[in-house]
Amino acid sequence: MPGRVRTEIHLTGADTGGAFCLLVDHPPPGWSLPPHIHKDAAETIHVVEGEFELTAGGATERLGPGQTAHIPAGVVHSGANVGAAVGRRLLTFSPAGMEAFFREAGAPSPDAEVDRDAVLDAAIRHGWRFSTS
Repeated sequence: MPGRVRTEIHLTGADTGGAFCLLVDHPPPGWSLPPHIHKDAAETIHVVEGEFELTAGGATERLGPGQTAHIPAGVVHSGANVGAAVGRRLLTFSPAGMEAFFREAGAPSPDAEVDRDAVLDAAIRHGWRFSTS
């Protein structure tokens, strides 16, 4: 993934009857995502390791190990790894389908070059909308 984030897909829509997909990601220190919306999917983030900042619906909070946040579909949100080490988060998107974006945008290894324009195109195709607010 862009930003050298390792992402693992653990459950797909095929595994859950379309209800949700489950991923684990490993964002490095300094990683961040700009404000965006998942038009048709809610996202739940559970921090396993690391320190993250999440802004959702205009409110900002810090999340550490054991803390969870839920972002309903259509809510503008952004996030960052504000800790000193690689973090680990469980991500659930409901309904399922977002795993297709991660498959399309992913790279075969951490050292592989990622075409940022192709990733942006894939994000938009999979229901992401980027926002300035």
